[in-house]
Amino acid sequence: MSAPQDQRNPFGGSLGGPIVKNRTFFFADYQGTRDNTGITQVTNVPTSAERTGDFSQSTLPAIDPLTGGPFPNDIIPSYYLDPTGSAIAALYPLPNRNVPNQNYVSSPDGRTRADQFDPRVDHSLGRSSQLTFRCSFGDQSLFELFTGPGSPLVPGYGDNVPNHAQNAMIAETHVFTPTLLNEFRAGFDRVSEGVYQQDIATNVNTQVGLPTISTNSRDFGLSLISLTGFSPLGDEDNNPQHSTTNVYQLNDTLTWVYGRHQAKSGVDYRITQQNAYRDIESRGFLDFTGLLLGNPLEELLLGLPTDTGVATLNNPEHLRTYSYNCFANDTWRVRPNLTLILGLRYEYNSPAVDAQNHADLYDQATQTLVPVGTDGMPRSGYLPDRNNFGPRVGFAWTPAGSPLTVLWGGYGIYYDQSSLAPGEGLYFSPPYFNLNVYYPLSATEPLAALRPLPQQLSGALPALRPGLPTQPAHALRAAMEFRYPTVSGRQPHV
Repeated sequence: MSAPQDQRNPFGGSLGGPIVKNRTFFFADYQGTRDNTGITQVTNVPTSAERTGDFSQSTLPAIDPLTGGPFPNDIIPSYYLDPTGSAIAALYPLPNRNVPNQNYVSSPDGRTRADQFDPRVDHSLGRSSQLTFRCSFGDQSLFELFTGPGSPLVPGYGDNVPNHAQNAMIAETHVFTPTLLNEFRAGFDRVSEGVYQQDIATNVNTQVGLPTISTNSRDFGLSLISLTGFSPLGDEDNNPQHSTTNVYQLNDTLTWVYGRHQAKSGVDYRITQQNAYRDIESRGFLDFTGLLLGNPLEELLLGLPTDTGVATLNNPEHLRTYSYNCFANDTWRVRPNLTLILGLRYEYNSPAVDAQNHADLYDQATQTLVPVGTDGMPRSGYLPDRNNFGPRVGFAWTPAGSPLTVLWGGYGIYYDQSSLAPGEGLYFSPPYFNLNVYYPLSATEPLAALRPLPQQLSGALPALRPGLPTQPAHALRAAMEFRYPTVSGRQPHV
């Protein structure tokens, strides 16, 4: 294996000049980046013998589930092997070094491509009016080799993360008198970002014999499969996801200078829209912990997961919110060495709501989930805050006889627009989102045959340990209320 490489190539340029002499000017810049970085991971994978059921050279036992004792020579007979479990085990790469519990190392290249372009035009409408237009375009694509804690440490299960951003603004600055100035701006901002599993176009579940839960091709890939002591396999269970956020803004500020005062007042109005999908657990997960036989890999080969889970969902997001803001402040030069700043700002940020009320809330009175906007339930899940008054006070003082010394002080109350995460959480409740988790009732009643969606498993399974009674095997279906989590520190690319 060659050493990992790191190659970064930034480039760009800028250009500006007049379009119409003394009236219209332009400026534009471009910057691009290409980055290929090797990332090294060390993990443990099954040997060529172990993946066929031969543990004769392994530290792991091979237990006969019929007797609770070891198989002869620690080799599982072929007729015990589950085809799906064997197909999953065959997805592992072969070891490439002889180090116990760290027998596989890889250094594939991660890739980043980024381009940004920013044009601007300034035009004089007359002696008292200036018009400005600018826009920005950003395009970035990132290939994540390894997606975070609990995700595979072998190549083949990364994420593609595209990001597209556009921003535009037009402004008019108008001088009414030498002491009265007005600035008006209108802006638009769009950020579109996705996170997609590397094998999004391939239904790996079908290839290895696992169920296809979602028929939407964007959810194709491989369920996340965890084996204690080995690298996980499969795609990050938080993906695919995609969101587009649009912000429309109108802003106006009036400045008036009179005597020792400079007064400013203004208004700011914004509309925010977010359209998204988050296909969490759309392929499901399977865990093999060694709880049943003491050998997680054998449990995979026999088709006996410790627990499984999968989600069914139909919860596209269409969040809407708006903001009203206004302010007034005065900068007052009380004395040549003392300036006071007094002001007040008011902000109202409406809680985000779904455009079609496509969400549910828990009603404590009836102990049921009810649609938002009905029976007194707020559309946003929580009530708005209309008391966001923010006073401002400050001073600047130069002590007499100390012209090089200035003392500054100030106080203010500030508010910020809340994130859209509380609104997103409303989409992760039945009937729009259902996460089902399956686990055995006891060590003698495992989930059999790698069925992530068992309805009722029936039939007798022998005791897995000597002295334990034989009991009917069945799985417990648990419907769980689920809220959108933060995975790997990412709220995934909202």
